[in-house]
Amino acid sequence: MRLSHLFARAALAAAVSLALIACADPAEPEPDPEAAAQVGEAAPLPLPRYVGLWATTADGCADPAWRFESDRISTRGEVYCEFREVRTRPTGYDLDAVCFAEAPPVAHNIQISFAESARAMTLAGGPWDPAPALVYCRGL
Repeated sequence: MRLSHLFARAALAAAVSLALIACADPAEPEPDPEAAAQVGEAAPLPLPRYVGLWATTADGCADPAWRFESDRISTRGEVYCEFREVRTRPTGYDLDAVCFAEAPPVAHNIQISFAESARAMTLAGGPWDPAPALVYCRGL
């Protein structure tokens, strides 16, 4: 083999190697602690819209019977539900919940929908029969 062919092959191998290196993902830069300090603490996520105290009538807001937290619902002495998963939808939320009443725990899919003009929400799919419409009283 001639020396010129050997040099040509070596040059080709070097060119292919450089091309492969150039196409590789660049290394992830290390985090900058000074930049993180300038950003500060992250703001807490907003609470879901249903969080607060609710009643079946405006008069019931004097002593609301429905307490909605981000991960549970409780009603005065009747039903307690723990949310396993919360999904947003255009008109409200879908809640996969396990509810406790005067029986063993039962899984439910609860749908919450909002009526903007009335500051109200409706429930469907839970352990309530009939499902109530609720008015917002105040935050927790």
